[in-house]
Amino acid sequence: MSAPVASTPRTEWTPLELPTAQQAFVRASGAAFESTDPATGDLVARVRASEPADVDAAVGAGRAAVRGAWRDDGALRARVLQRYAHALRERADELAELLTREQGKKLFEARVEILGAANHADYYAGQARSIHGRALPLGPGVHGVTLREPVGVVAVNTPWNWPLTLPTRSLAPALAAGNAVVVKPASLTPAITVAALAPLAADPELPEGIVSCVLGSGAVVGDALVKHPGVEMIAFTGESTTGVGVMRHAADRLKKVSLELGGKSPNIVFADAPMEKALAGAAAAAFSSTGQICTAGSRLLLERSIADEFLAKLAAKVDALRVGDGLDPSTDIAPVVSRSQQRSILDYIELGRKEGELVAGGRPLDGPEHAAGCYVPPAIVTGLAPDARLVQEEIFGPVLAVQVFDDDDEAIALANCTEFGLAAGLWTSDLNRAWRLGREVEAGTIWINTYNRFYTELEVGGVKQSGMGRQQGVVGLEEFTEVKSLNFDANPSLW
Repeated sequence: MSAPVASTPRTEWTPLELPTAQQAFVRASGAAFESTDPATGDLVARVRASEPADVDAAVGAGRAAVRGAWRDDGALRARVLQRYAHALRERADELAELLTREQGKKLFEARVEILGAANHADYYAGQARSIHGRALPLGPGVHGVTLREPVGVVAVNTPWNWPLTLPTRSLAPALAAGNAVVVKPASLTPAITVAALAPLAADPELPEGIVSCVLGSGAVVGDALVKHPGVEMIAFTGESTTGVGVMRHAADRLKKVSLELGGKSPNIVFADAPMEKALAGAAAAAFSSTGQICTAGSRLLLERSIADEFLAKLAAKVDALRVGDGLDPSTDIAPVVSRSQQRSILDYIELGRKEGELVAGGRPLDGPEHAAGCYVPPAIVTGLAPDARLVQEEIFGPVLAVQVFDDDDEAIALANCTEFGLAAGLWTSDLNRAWRLGREVEAGTIWINTYNRFYTELEVGGVKQSGMGRQQGVVGLEEFTEVKSLNFDANPSLW
């Protein structure tokens, strides 16, 4: 049984009123809505929503600004992004507390997220001065030059689970490439995104209109932004069905899209794996961020000869996890983001009892100390058929589905048995096996003897229903450019 909710040394919180007079980059003229603390239900921020007219204004400002010096001056863009990275690091503690209060995640994880966003800004500050093309001799007197130019106005639409890292992962390369950006954060976590964008928008060298933010529901504000004729590209991170809808809307005007969508990632452990590291990796892959991460290793595939021992040790780890407030440093499993998310995950746990065997966690947290928050116990379920819903569907919570395999080919078949292909983990000491499975498993990112380790320099992204395009790295910047070819002919006659 999971350990009880930990006691929390909370300090008093004064709800924020957003946007403030100093946050003119947020274009919001509609009715107010609220964001609340998943651990307590307390009010975190009262936020004014945007209207379609605000979307028009944000896109129009971006289109007016993007044709100026911003597009042509990589050094300017580098300076702005470098200062932004510095500002995020300076404000890491205050932003981490706001992030935990609004989204629920552990304070340690929140701080990691802030620093990760700063790393994105730092990396792309360097890339801003390194965008290059090619020069080609095409024949006597004829030369070709290819350039990478900014797309124009980019809509960045991101979810609530990593409400700073995910926007910055698109925002930073889009800006480095010379674009204007309109950010639409999730309606569950608007305050942290606005607070974190504020120092960027206030930079004295950032042209007005290059960065804007609109707030509110996906059905109203997100839809207006995606459909806006002045938006040339959409960078969307979120659930797969919504991503398909975004792509349909983009098709009407042939807009460029970058989509990172859902996942049901397999974490494959062979008998020759480094066992203690693999145990720690399996727990972290499934239960970090309370399982609310698209690359979560939510399917654990164990070689039969080690399955019983490995599972027993993992179950003991899970039963010892402390479920509690993200502000409490003793917490292992923080609350999920909302009541609706809590209900959905609890329904999956109940389904697991019917489709398989619950071998760890999953027991109700029904004491009075749990009533105010969106707490969910971690759970491990075994004995599931390949077509079971817990195997096939993205739960986005701390629920781990375990399957057993006998050989490499069966491991590959199980790994590839879902519609998703975002990430995978592979634990083995056999380099030949690692190479073979690394090629055969259908996923955009495969970690070998580690899991959920992200580096800004290294591209990530999905295949199948997990998306298209790549984030991070050099390719992550190139996503936000178009290639233009200039053909110079110095010959005296046309023919």
